[in-house]
Amino acid sequence: MAINNAKIISFDFFDTLFVRPLADPEDAFDIIGNQFSIPNFRKLRQKAQKDAFRQMVKNGKKEITLRNIYDNYSDSSVPADTLMQAEYELEKKLVMPNAALFGIFTTLISQGKTVVITSDMYFGTNFFNEVLLKYDLKDIPLFISADRNATKRDYGEMFDLIVDAYGVAPQEILHIGDNYLSDVQRPRERKLAAFHYQAFPPMAARKSLPLMSSLAEGMLRTISADSVPLHSFQELGFKYQAPATLGFLSWIAGQSKADGVDHVLFVSRDGHIPERVARRYFGADLPPFSYFKGSRIAFNLALIDVHNFNQHIPFLISGAEGLTPAELLERIGLEPPLQSVLTDLGFQPGITIGPENYALVTQFITAYRGEILKICQRNRRGLFVYLKSMNIKPGGKVALVDIGWSGSTQEAFELAIAKLMDLDVVGYYFCLANTLERQRRSERQVMKALISSDSTSPAFVDKLYENRVVIELFFSAPHPTVIGYKLKGTTVTAVDYRGRADITNHINIINQLNDGIDVFLDDFIALQQRIGLVVSPMEQVRPLTDFATGGQWLGDERFTSLENFDSWGSTGN
Repeated sequence: MAINNAKIISFDFFDTLFVRPLADPEDAFDIIGNQFSIPNFRKLRQKAQKDAFRQMVKNGKKEITLRNIYDNYSDSSVPADTLMQAEYELEKKLVMPNAALFGIFTTLISQGKTVVITSDMYFGTNFFNEVLLKYDLKDIPLFISADRNATKRDYGEMFDLIVDAYGVAPQEILHIGDNYLSDVQRPRERKLAAFHYQAFPPMAARKSLPLMSSLAEGMLRTISADSVPLHSFQELGFKYQAPATLGFLSWIAGQSKADGVDHVLFVSRDGHIPERVARRYFGADLPPFSYFKGSRIAFNLALIDVHNFNQHIPFLISGAEGLTPAELLERIGLEPPLQSVLTDLGFQPGITIGPENYALVTQFITAYRGEILKICQRNRRGLFVYLKSMNIKPGGKVALVDIGWSGSTQEAFELAIAKLMDLDVVGYYFCLANTLERQRRSERQVMKALISSDSTSPAFVDKLYENRVVIELFFSAPHPTVIGYKLKGTTVTAVDYRGRADITNHINIINQLNDGIDVFLDDFIALQQRIGLVVSPMEQVRPLTDFATGGQWLGDERFTSLENFDSWGSTGN
């Protein structure tokens, strides 16, 4: 039946006319559990509902109410009435008009059509009237199972009530809803016309998702549906990067306050997205902070001087396999010599570095000792002025923010600044791995992490470390690796190194991730404030950590097309 030919149009409410930003409606129970610090609230609430249904059958009733449910709630840590009111208020704040149908609904009303709302729900008519009133909808006829002692789902008796109320033939009523049994099969059995509403993308409930994953999935299909292309890097930024960044920053905010940090340094490139988000949303929650263009390479080069040059030769040739001697110099910011000079030093045209010629490469590096030391001195001076420009003062306490994994960048930074100023340094990490290097550094460096064997199982940390490449992609920046500093007067410019790999695609990907992050944060923070959502940092990062450790990304074409984005070891290949 065409909607214009129906005398009565009946709309299902939940998941049809109105939607929630959750993958599964019962995930609302987790929100309440967090709010009242009841870890097992979901199970308690589910049990209470089952017990209410048993009582309903025993009493010869056909539907339960919210009061029936909480009369069967067994935990006494928080009064049942308090929890019942919290659920009632939360659901009112969660539900929002479904953009695909709400316009049709209001248009029909404006045209003088008779529209009704029909719902199998334990909330009474007051709930529905209060929700509708927010959208200036009054006096909408309501057929709600909790008040009518009849349902759609069991035998379709609710549809008989509509027929009786309006005195029309069943065939003149059109019902619209998402549940095939309740909204299509049952009304058709009663001779009503029915339209099966199916959302696109499909909105079938996904059970057992962590709360933050449920919110991200639900928002992507409701609040943010028109803002994020499906199967895009924007979608990845929305679902995984944004919640993880929010959780990481929430943890940093609390940790920096507890540690008495004077300045937070978000080290490039890992710190780009966290610092960008911090500027927009965490300005009042953090100490002064800066995006710190630096790297293990830049700090190690600043550390090298005439006294320790030889012991750093292994660092200078690390990751050089496949590079040419000229590229070896370029990646530390040194102009390579003419090929004729390289030939005199034993490197024929086209030769690349490998284990078979490491001895010759060591001689080559030693021959260029003087020029390399000039670069190192320039970096050292630049680093000192750079720190001063960020108002970093001797005796202060700074937090160095990095993603992970073993503290090598922090180690290089602390060794480099030891020659420049006295600073108290603490490292803040997304994850600290269980590597021998990390364990060794932990003995002399202060390193703290949101995720480590102190906060979760060692096996989970190991699994995350095995899949670190996907984490590193998410926490990257739309610029090349920083390898040093140039000083002109009091102005410091970071020197970067692109390598020979084309990073254009990588930069585009980071920008797309940022777009998805922005959409999520704008919508999520508004939702969080509206419903009073409480989510711990560890819960916030779970979408990303589950995505990484679950291995789904390995078969995702968005990742299989990526090329190496580590310019320190990149080659023409």
